Amino acid sequence: MMTKGRARVALCIALLLAAASVLTGFTRVDGIGNVYYSADMEIFEGVSFSRVLAGNDASGVERAYIVTADPSASSIRPVVFSGESSGRYVLDTMVGTLEAQGYKVVAGINGDIFSTDSACPRSLTIHDGVIQSSGYDSQFVISFDSAGKAELSWTNVNYGLSTQIFLPQEDGTYLLAPFNANIGFFNVPHGAAKALHLYNRTYGPSTMTSGDNVEVVLDTESYDAAQLRFGRAIRARVAWIQYSGANTPIGDNQLVLSTDADSATAEALRMMSPGMDVEIYATDLDNGPISRASECLGMYYLIYNNGTWVSTGERVNPRTCIGIKRDGSVMLYVLDGRQAGVSGGLGLTDVAKHMIALGCVVVANLDGGGSSTMVVREPGRDDRAVTKNSPSDGKQRAVANGLFYVYRPGQNAGGQRLSVYQDNYLAMPGASVQLTPYMTNALYEKSGYYPAGNLTYSILEGDGEVSRYGLFTASENEGVAVVQASGDGVEATVRIGVHKGVSLNPSQKSIFLEPGQTVDVNMNATYGYSAIAQRDDLFTWECDENIGTINEVGIFTAGERTGTTGEIRVSYGNERAAIPVQVGLPVTFDDLLDSLGNNHWARPYIEGLAGRGLVNGVADRQFAPDEVLTRAQFLAMLAKTLDGIDINAAPQAGFTDVAMQDWYYAYVNWGFATGVVRGVDEGHFEPGAEITREQMAVMLDNFAALERVPMPELTSPPAFSDAELISQWSAGAVGKVVKAGLMNGLPEGGFEPQGVATRAQAAKLAFLYFELKNATQPYPGFVPGYGQTLPGQGGDAGSEGISGGGISSGPGISGPSGTGSTSGPGIGGSGASDGSGVGGAGSSSGSGSGGSGASGNGGAGASDGSGIDGSEKQNPEDSGLMF
Repeated sequence: MMTKGRARVALCIALLLAAASVLTGFTRVDGIGNVYYSADMEIFEGVSFSRVLAGNDASGVERAYIVTADPSASSIRPVVFSGESSGRYVLDTMVGTLEAQGYKVVAGINGDIFSTDSACPRSLTIHDGVIQSSGYDSQFVISFDSAGKAELSWTNVNYGLSTQIFLPQEDGTYLLAPFNANIGFFNVPHGAAKALHLYNRTYGPSTMTSGDNVEVVLDTESYDAAQLRFGRAIRARVAWIQYSGANTPIGDNQLVLSTDADSATAEALRMMSPGMDVEIYATDLDNGPISRASECLGMYYLIYNNGTWVSTGERVNPRTCIGIKRDGSVMLYVLDGRQAGVSGGLGLTDVAKHMIALGCVVVANLDGGGSSTMVVREPGRDDRAVTKNSPSDGKQRAVANGLFYVYRPGQNAGGQRLSVYQDNYLAMPGASVQLTPYMTNALYEKSGYYPAGNLTYSILEGDGEVSRYGLFTASENEGVAVVQASGDGVEATVRIGVHKGVSLNPSQKSIFLEPGQTVDVNMNATYGYSAIAQRDDLFTWECDENIGTINEVGIFTAGERTGTTGEIRVSYGNERAAIPVQVGLPVTFDDLLDSLGNNHWARPYIEGLAGRGLVNGVADRQFAPDEVLTRAQFLAMLAKTLDGIDINAAPQAGFTDVAMQDWYYAYVNWGFATGVVRGVDEGHFEPGAEITREQMAVMLDNFAALERVPMPELTSPPAFSDAELISQWSAGAVGKVVKAGLMNGLPEGGFEPQGVATRAQAAKLAFLYFELKNATQPYPGFVPGYGQTLPGQGGDAGSEGISGGGISSGPGISGPSGTGSTSGPGIGGSGASDGSGVGGAGSSSGSGSGGSGASGNGGAGASDGSGIDGSEKQNPEDSGLMF
């Protein structure tokens, strides 16, 4: 039954609609690009959670996750996680700790940028009015007062101590004299500045210092008395002095003054004596919001402040940001990146433009990159806050701190609320979307499913039908359908966009069948970068008569005639897609037989791939099996084994030796974007270079990780006679592909890691891998790659530094199980080998905050800054800070 009308939208899936492009129905939003949908829902009183899917001209698909709240107008409370200042924690651990402390967590993000060496956050950190750390380079911070009001502040804090020391006199006696000193850092490890440091138990169980230091242990009356706050001095007494030592233990009610033995304050600390009184204080010299802060954390960059651009940048990365809107509400923003087909990431400028378009007047970039994580408790569906984005590490990264919205359980828990979720935000005309209702209490805590069939569904706007069990079926009309669920005094509303302008992406790129075999051909329709609800019978299916038949839902049955080729054609509106089909005997080439009629040893591999459309000849009926293989050729060979990807969707890699008119242009872009390959240096790929065995091992290992194909350990790796020649950057990959039976050593006992490869050897390796993949993934479907929406395996920038690929093998063949069989004139032949790349230098940076930035090499990650107290890094986005 279909009804129409208008009602208040309780749960809004907001589809942003505007003028047509090639695909109609999206709107252009500054910074992020074409937004295909923005799915918004209320997760607590005054707190909303949004998922945004967009397409950016430069970086491709983008996925953002946004929590917006006004803590000062809600019972929600912002909390900066307070673990040990020297510790690292994943967000799941932080959530568990906060809930063990009696809170319920609604949402949270990773916090301030931190040193990879020490886990020390960059900026001033405050929790519950207690200073956790001064930070090693505190500048701008976001603070929250006791009412939850957020403000941006510049850090201008003085930490100091007042005590007495014994000054030596000329006559050999000592005079008790006042001593005052500035404390350079609180709960921050030693660095190059040789400053005076102060620690309490919040830092860790000890000072974790090394080398020659002077450390003074101070006692207070209690744990609380040892906590540093603005407006309240710590009064302590000297317990004992370690004149030349390090790593002093810190008790719960203790503090430790620490400095290098040759620093300016070391002699004064030596002149202190047990029993002396010491007063320690922290003063906000601006008497600003920091002095009244209940919670406070810092940032990597302040990007935008009330009409003024403070920082800009175009380097594409995942992002964790915080914004303050004009009405005082706060936006927590996480953008995924470094994952081909999932999300590319944005530069500082573009991410700020997006947040400004959403109403922010202050935008700050916190710790992003591999650390970018958002946890949210979706009402009714989640028992606790869980990860909602796709961290580029593939899992949560341990970080220094985080910012969370929490409440105390039990407050106003009476009453009920209804939340409705849908399995897709978009639908093709005639396709269906399932709605699933959940009940919560007034605090949005999970109560369970709403009894099936007990709700009343109605369509308030747009067209379509919805069953009593919540199955919505779109009409033939494009637009937005507003569906309301109601019952027992509760209601919720969702929006579903209905669109015809889809792209067709076959999940099988090519099909090889024996006569009479049947396969279910799948079509993955997308609306821009977004998945869209579809149905097989919405498409028109056809195939060449000589290869078989296909029915109205894409079930293809191969004909009885062997050795035939043709294609399956699928259409919808003006969209067309074709899938090559091979039935029976594979394609062969004339040069796979020698003058005596003997088969080339690699013939079964080459024909097996050619029959599936995965390799081509170099000329009419010629494969040139013994010609050497280039880096670009092997990359293309691997890419062709993938189903359902569009390599042309990958962003430009930017290599100066790869031009748009080159046949391998799109393959190199795809390989670089997915992490399968890297350049030989920052600007060059060397597509025509011959590739080596170890290079191919690394490339195949990266490729298997991209597809999530496990490498079995079928064989024990032999002790290669030239093992010392295997490069460190390739050793792990070589070991894995050898154990999987995909590569072996040479008859002479070596591996020959720098040996080059032929087209035949590459075909063997690709065929064995293809068979391995089919054995572990028997039903073809989406695999991670450009042009699709499943999560990928993107790595951190600078994390690999390897690229290319090559194969080398001997005259025989080895089966995928690792057992050797022979073919052609060779006996007991050596296995295939592969690899990918050399060189990829890690990026380098200037001096670290107190230490030098180490330059990456040989595929190492971004450069690191080892110090704490000293100068700013010259290129902070390449720094050793966790980003």
